[in-house]
Amino acid sequence: MGLISPEIIENVRVSTDIVQLIGEYVRLQKKGKNYVGNCPFHQERDPSFTVTPDKQIFYCFGCHAGGNAFKFLMLFEKLSFQEAVRRLASRAGIQLPETDSPRDRKKAARDEWAWKANALAAEYYHYILLNRPEGAVARDYLRGRGISDDIIKIFKLGFAPQGWENLLRFMKGKGYQPGELVELGLAMAGERGANRDRFRRRVMFPVNDALGRTRGFGGRILEAGQPKYLNSPETPYFDKGSILYGLDQARAAIRKKNQAVIMEGYLDVISAHQHGITNAVASLGTSLTPEQGKLLLRYTNRALFAYDSDRAGISATLRGLDVLQELGFSLGVITIPDGKDPDEFLRRHGAADWEELIISAEPLLEFKLGFLLREGKSRLEALADVLKNLANISRRAEQDEGIQLVSSRLGMSWDAVKEELESFKEHQGKIWPKPDKIAKNKHNIIKSEKIVDPVIVAERGILHLLLEDQNRIDYVVSVLGNDFWSEPLHREIFRMVVRHREQGGFEPARAMNELDEVAVMLVNRLLFEKIPGDDPDRIMEDYITAVNKNLINIKRTKLIQDLAEAEKTGDQDRMNQLMQQIQNLR
Repeated sequence: MGLISPEIIENVRVSTDIVQLIGEYVRLQKKGKNYVGNCPFHQERDPSFTVTPDKQIFYCFGCHAGGNAFKFLMLFEKLSFQEAVRRLASRAGIQLPETDSPRDRKKAARDEWAWKANALAAEYYHYILLNRPEGAVARDYLRGRGISDDIIKIFKLGFAPQGWENLLRFMKGKGYQPGELVELGLAMAGERGANRDRFRRRVMFPVNDALGRTRGFGGRILEAGQPKYLNSPETPYFDKGSILYGLDQARAAIRKKNQAVIMEGYLDVISAHQHGITNAVASLGTSLTPEQGKLLLRYTNRALFAYDSDRAGISATLRGLDVLQELGFSLGVITIPDGKDPDEFLRRHGAADWEELIISAEPLLEFKLGFLLREGKSRLEALADVLKNLANISRRAEQDEGIQLVSSRLGMSWDAVKEELESFKEHQGKIWPKPDKIAKNKHNIIKSEKIVDPVIVAERGILHLLLEDQNRIDYVVSVLGNDFWSEPLHREIFRMVVRHREQGGFEPARAMNELDEVAVMLVNRLLFEKIPGDDPDRIMEDYITAVNKNLINIKRTKLIQDLAEAEKTGDQDRMNQLMQQIQNLR
């Protein structure tokens, strides 16, 4: 499927009446200037699903699903964005070219060339494993690990035989040149211009993206040698930090169970699927990235970590927990006994015992506190390490439960932990997680939570007023500057509004195509909320005052820290200067 230019996407959007489109799926009734009906994405008695013709967007006040015409079709029909564009283009009688510019055509052709080349290499390795005598050693290895022929075929496992030019010769016969294979990471440039296969005598694991397209490979050596696992290098076509191994096989199960199990290695995931645990994926290394977390958010906001129980695995788990909590995940940790990895445990104990491990999975705070105390951290050190996790809990009741857990485990009073948390939020600048996503009726939605942090409330209030009236932008910038936002999400939306104003005016439905999922949901919510009170100018001043006060507090905290450093070094002149600056802030 070819790329579709932004211009054509905009033409399709403008040519689609969202009320007519949704009216084909949902019974709508006019209510004032909007249309309302029962939400098609969750069960409800009283209609909370609203379509606004002037903004050409929809929003549900119950489940908080929202967006433009493309988004509605994606959610209802379970389509990709491009599929939704093509469906609406056909509906509007707009013919779409496969590609739209020489640059687009070149990129699309190059990407397709890379995927096809990697798929061909995967077929070659797979054929060697299944059919050639030299593949016998790999077949014996996999069967010794309990991997069935069906799983071998599902994951298209393969074998790279011994030798320097096996794949090079095969691919050359299919029209690929050695330099192209070097570009793809399938070969390496040797001395004096000679090229050689990157993978030799290794069990091969094709690494696919969520759509099943082969992006790269991992290879496990079968005898003594290093590295034990060799991955494809980073290329324009393969970025292991943005791919989850096994997601193409696991995404349906993840949606159905509304939970993912994140493991470390290829064989962990394969063994899990072998035992019926089909919602398992791996992070292609020990460190989960924010990009992988955002990818997983398309399917669920609940995850369990099942990394190895050694020190490296625990460290990777702690980093991954922080990454996913920032994205709004509900998290737990599966502790595998006796230092085993998931593959070892499953082969020895089976799926039933694994389910027991899932039931006994520890929530984030319990796992982290237990680890810190086992490491010999003092109570104050342990408290400092979990304050950010407490602050990132957006629901008040859950945060109170977390405070109670911390106070109990560390032998501190509830009030003492609460006071430290409030101090952390005040002086360090609380970073709220992006709104929770929940997978319901096979699509992701943002769940609304009441924000209580006054800075976040003020920033969102400013955004709300700017979305309604872009003429206020210059005044806000004159008072606060361009980059006062504490939240990257708010900054992203602000820049979008500024860009729209420079292009002639803010259009909500067009904005939905330019923002990521979380930003779209926040913009939707703000557009459908009522501005409090009846004096927007006064309300804007109140919001600006709250933000400005926070900026001053941040400056004051930094000055106090600098003053403490000056006191340690005995720099009296520096101390006097800093004290004067602190006094000026007051």
